[in-house]
Amino acid sequence: MGWHCHNIMNSVLIFLNGHYDFRYSQFYREALTRAAEHSHPVICADGGLRVFTELNRICATEVFPDILIGDLDSLEGLPKNSTEKLERSGTRIIREWIGQVDKDDTDGQLAVAYAIAEYGCQRILLYGALPRPDDYELDHFLGNLQLMRLGAQLSQVNADAKRSWKAEMRDPLQTIHFVVSEVTLERKSDGLQRVSLIAAESEVTVESSTNLRWNLDGFHVDPVKTNALRNEFITGARHVTIRLAEGSDPVYVIHNWYQ
Repeated sequence: MGWHCHNIMNSVLIFLNGHYDFRYSQFYREALTRAAEHSHPVICADGGLRVFTELNRICATEVFPDILIGDLDSLEGLPKNSTEKLERSGTRIIREWIGQVDKDDTDGQLAVAYAIAEYGCQRILLYGALPRPDDYELDHFLGNLQLMRLGAQLSQVNADAKRSWKAEMRDPLQTIHFVVSEVTLERKSDGLQRVSLIAAESEVTVESSTNLRWNLDGFHVDPVKTNALRNEFITGARHVTIRLAEGSDPVYVIHNWYQ
């Protein structure tokens, strides 16, 4: 890979050191293929390198990130020559934090900050952000949710930038959106499509929604009550739109389509 993105509307993909569902390895492969086609940079945060190692083990064509960043304390079990092979492939290793396990920022924070500072992009796509099922990593997942808010904060140079910020946490059967203005959700399968809203702050109001079983026009998403969970696409709808009211706080929109 090895691209640069100077158009702020381009995306940056960030691969974190969390859960990857390799039953759907093609999902990750296709994400990297689309990134290459659109010249979107790919950043790997420390142990997120495992997804590339696994994809290269099971696929004929090797893939590598553009950037590897972090203290590199999560690479146990990977081949000893992994970083050398990366550099030969064109990956840039950001070495300032190597070995600094007492650094102030997490690897994910470093990756998001680098994406904003280096590429000036207004959209980040996070992969591997969910907790690994057997490792009780809920703290990591909750922290990863905050990475989407961090990106919004770092990118807010003006009001227009604030409203155009987009962040998504992508997995094979679920996407979590951090929405500051509006979002369009595409149907992913013929089955049930669930949509839940969780308030990021206290004043979240939906201006309008389309194609939801329970319409959310004018709905206040309470930060304490759970009455905005488990909405659904109406039968036959190919997409759902949710638009926040002017001045609304951001909201997490969780779209999943597991069977």
